[in-house]
Amino acid sequence: MGEAWVDKCLTGADRRAVGFIGLGLVAALVLWVVSERIGSPWVFVLTPLCVEFAVPGLRHFFSRRSLVRLLDSYPRHAVSVAFVPGRARVGRQTYLETAGSDRTFLRLWEVPERVRENIRRGGQVWMAGPDPRGRAAVLTRGAPFLTLGRVVIR
Repeated sequence: MGEAWVDKCLTGADRRAVGFIGLGLVAALVLWVVSERIGSPWVFVLTPLCVEFAVPGLRHFFSRRSLVRLLDSYPRHAVSVAFVPGRARVGRQTYLETAGSDRTFLRLWEVPERVRENIRRGGQVWMAGPDPRGRAAVLTRGAPFLTLGRVVIR
């Protein structure tokens, strides 16, 4: 896992985050235009939807410093993983079980379907960490994806 791939993954994550935040802002603008056109403030009941669109991007930018610190502080190593049966997709979270572990899961947020399929086919992710708080930077091979995960014991 070279530095060029890590930079590509981080750039892609930044671009994706800006897209989510932009989508939230566009949705808020559309709500405002619709409320002006129909003359009703009740349209703003949908404001939480706009926030929901922006949440993945905001989560990335709030955790970016931790992500970069983990990538700089810990060596990256390959980890064999499999989706936890019944917990492959719980809300926005994905749970992966690491090979050879006794109920130690890796919890990831906002994993797109193309990355899920990549993990299913390859059965492997690259991880930097975990730190003492259980946080780990997780990268995938094949599809550039980088996210902050947490090692949890169930």
